[in-house]
Amino acid sequence: MNRTFILRYIIPLLFCFGWYAASSQDNSIRYRGCVTGDVMEKYFQKHPQEKIAFEKRQQDFQKKYELVRKQRQGLQAQQRVNATVTIPVIVHILMEDPSQVTDDQVQSQLDVLNADYAGLNADSVNIPAAFKSRFGKSELRFCLAQRTPQGAPATGIERITSVTKSLPGENDPVKYSAMGGVDAWDVNKYLNIWVCEMDDENDLGYTFMPGLGIAAGERGFVTAYHAFGTIGSARAPFNKGRTATHEIGHFFNLSHIWGANSCNVESCSDSDNVDDTPNQYVCFFGTPEYPKTDNCTAAAPGVMFMNYMDYVDDAAMCLFTIGQTDRMASAMNSFAELTPLLSSNGCVPPLLYSNDVEVQRIASPDNIILNCATSFTPQLHIKNIGSATLTSVNINTVVDGQAPSVKTVTLSLPSLQTTTISGDAVAVSAGHHSIKIYTTLPNGSADQFVANDTATSIFSVTGNAGTPLSEGFESTAMPPQDWGIGNTSDIKEYNPVRVTGVSHSGNASVKFDNYHYQLFGKNAILNSPELAIPIAADSVKVTFWRAAAKASLASNDSLVVEYSTDCGQTFVAAYKKGGNDLKTKADNTSADYVPAASEWVADTLDLSPYIAGKFDKVMVRFRIINGYGNNVYLDDIRIYSVTLPPALKQKGYILTPNPTTGSLVLQHYNASTPLKAIAVFSSIGQMVWKAEYENAGTSNYISINLRNVSRGIYFVKLVYSDKTIVEKILKID
Repeated sequence: MNRTFILRYIIPLLFCFGWYAASSQDNSIRYRGCVTGDVMEKYFQKHPQEKIAFEKRQQDFQKKYELVRKQRQGLQAQQRVNATVTIPVIVHILMEDPSQVTDDQVQSQLDVLNADYAGLNADSVNIPAAFKSRFGKSELRFCLAQRTPQGAPATGIERITSVTKSLPGENDPVKYSAMGGVDAWDVNKYLNIWVCEMDDENDLGYTFMPGLGIAAGERGFVTAYHAFGTIGSARAPFNKGRTATHEIGHFFNLSHIWGANSCNVESCSDSDNVDDTPNQYVCFFGTPEYPKTDNCTAAAPGVMFMNYMDYVDDAAMCLFTIGQTDRMASAMNSFAELTPLLSSNGCVPPLLYSNDVEVQRIASPDNIILNCATSFTPQLHIKNIGSATLTSVNINTVVDGQAPSVKTVTLSLPSLQTTTISGDAVAVSAGHHSIKIYTTLPNGSADQFVANDTATSIFSVTGNAGTPLSEGFESTAMPPQDWGIGNTSDIKEYNPVRVTGVSHSGNASVKFDNYHYQLFGKNAILNSPELAIPIAADSVKVTFWRAAAKASLASNDSLVVEYSTDCGQTFVAAYKKGGNDLKTKADNTSADYVPAASEWVADTLDLSPYIAGKFDKVMVRFRIINGYGNNVYLDDIRIYSVTLPPALKQKGYILTPNPTTGSLVLQHYNASTPLKAIAVFSSIGQMVWKAEYENAGTSNYISINLRNVSRGIYFVKLVYSDKTIVEKILKID
């Protein structure tokens, strides 16, 4: 995905409401945060040729629209009725707790849209008498989608648990599952509405106007959860559902009533290109008192601030004009991205079979790591889309293409309701596995629509190994034998992957892709096998090489290394680096990061205080936390333990090997006094080797070279600040 949204941290956005609030209005008023003008301008800055093409399309449209207006003038209202057009709506509620926006709240928003666009809104009584004759009643209506793009029954509402926020503009992450959002339903059949938390809490919503060359998945309306509907999470003064009325007006090619500028240009030359809306100098906020005049419309009745396309509070809005409703109808018949909605069957409920089970997803094991498991219990999330109550169904589990495990589940699931069913435990071995789960025989009969009966996924089972364990990812298997991979998002492709041609040593490494998958707060995970370590081990350490880059000043990926002594049931963090501490590339880069050879950095994690002498098994987990950053790589992971000789721990020092062929090592254990000198004497008292030290007090390994002396018995004299020790050794050939 394009990463331009990251620039929000680098280039502050000048939203229209922010500028105007600072320059022209009382800051105690809460202003309507429509971001449509801003996202359009950002799009044109990035694609200047698209602005030329857009303006040409709008000019062509304006000619058609003016012809419609000319033909309509003089016709009586009852002669100007067109066929009603019902637009199927799919509401994607994308929040950390999507249940905050209830079904009733969604319906309240649909009720407002239908009333406002039909001109049946109760507050139309507030339209000033001077504007009554201009009150428009469009033919547009809205329904919650009754079928999915695949033809299954639907409620028109889907809830997704996610911390992803809207970043208004092209490539808004709420519109893409790979970014932690949810992909649009077929935009030729549905008006997609994303209800979410906005990155700037002052933003209320936005859409793209028709005639742009944007990707199909970008089309639709994004709104803040607190400006949606009339109940529940909706907050005053934007709790009358008019944010949707306003923004969907943009979707059908209405400009702001004062024109196309961002409410920061005081001008009478700008226009909304609608002939029955008074020319207006700037936008209005809050709840103005009628009448209002300005430099463009100085005489009564003044400007039409109560129009849905101004910026006043929800309670102050109450009308579209006839010209605006004509403009929306003309847009439906003129723009290629709107016309297909005229023939959508999304509002038509599908014909229900008697016995039809829809498999929605594998609940478990779905792209997870099962640590040290020998079996698992499959779980499947299903929906009864048959007309008959579902009383029994078979759940069939296939692992790695083997023969299915079959269990008959009894239940009582009414039509169009969902539940989770479980199969019998299935044996499994260590490794990376594919899984397919499907249903058969609903109510003991053949499923009448089998195309929706199956779901697939992957999962890992970690195994056992001993120390030392070294992994450089040179084998083509990913994950490596007995290792596990997974992530905490719904995107399986976000799992760690093996890459070649990028490494600290050899030819491969493991990559955590935070460049293409902008899944803020989600984790990509790599688990080691459970490793056997001696209970008498004196140290347990983890070493690895990492390479990482930051995408921008504010992107902050993190690496956490954790250990478990109960085979992954619980983990304890022992290492964490993020942001500037994690990166190994000096400068930030918005490109897809591939490290240079000089950008690999070694890390050592000492688990000895937690493990050594206490536990005989350990598992290590590497966890990358997505912070809208860039790629992170790991290579040459080594997990090992060291058990010291008993003599060393007893005496505090040891000379090895003895006998020796010439290379002798002095090793200390918790040395308490400084070593001053070492001298080696032959059996007749001749000195053959000597070294003096100033700061050797805690040196664990000191080499003594006796390769050039004859075989025989020698005496090694160790001189400390408070004592002298003499050891006899034997030199052999």
